[in-house]
Amino acid sequence: MHQVLTSADGVGLRLSELRQGGADTLLMLHGVGRAGRTFSSLATMFPARFRIMALDFRGHGESGRAGDAYRIVDYLLDALAAIDALPGQLAVYGHSLGSLVAAAAASARPGRISAVLLEDPPSAAFWAGLAETQYHPTFQAMQKWAGRLDLSVSELAEQLGHEVVKSWPDGRVMRIRDVRDAVSLRFSAACCRQLDPAVMATILAGRWMQDFRYEEAFGGVRCPALLMRGDVARGGMLSDEDAAALAALLQDPVRLDFPTAGHLLHWQVRSELGGLAGAFLESL
Repeated sequence: MHQVLTSADGVGLRLSELRQGGADTLLMLHGVGRAGRTFSSLATMFPARFRIMALDFRGHGESGRAGDAYRIVDYLLDALAAIDALPGQLAVYGHSLGSLVAAAAASARPGRISAVLLEDPPSAAFWAGLAETQYHPTFQAMQKWAGRLDLSVSELAEQLGHEVVKSWPDGRVMRIRDVRDAVSLRFSAACCRQLDPAVMATILAGRWMQDFRYEEAFGGVRCPALLMRGDVARGGMLSDEDAAALAALLQDPVRLDFPTAGHLLHWQVRSELGGLAGAFLESL
């Protein structure tokens, strides 16, 4: 089942039910380049009293295009449209981009949000150094192949997998297919087919964080917050120092570090994360 919503600036949005539940609702917000269905498996692991809803952000999945309105503050409008369409209080789970939006939404709707679960939120320091990371060429590759509905998922996965993300002076190269398993690559390709290239253009142009303030977004969260961090050496976007700074802004934080995983915790350590996040939800 899904709902069609409209953001405050007129973008059509898809809100999908991943799992039926009881009286409580958990809204899930995905990261850049993915879609709400990235949480399909994780959703089955949460307490049965929660109805699990997942939003496709603008420019992603089944939601509409938004011109060049792809800053974090623009995605916040999508989340607020979903929150306003759902009844009662709800918890919000966000990964990457979704975690930044989840914090900002909790600050904007303090009476509506009972808890936020923040999966590896990218820090300001990470974005300042983006060009020096493997994510920069990955985002370039995603922009190159985004929106290619003329290719099948398998064809796009093949093309995306060939893209180089790192090279060495001796001629060796690392391609996307070398760091992602075949299923993850196929899922990324399926999401990339539905992605507006302007999403990645906004990031690569350095406009993504325009008008977004970490202090306001995280400092305004008054509900319980679960802050989950991956290992930076494995691709995590939140250093130990930055995690401590974000936790200090939250009023009621619980912090978890996952040293065996990188940025995509809900795929790489799904069982461990699901059990701990589920226990956090049961503590509310």
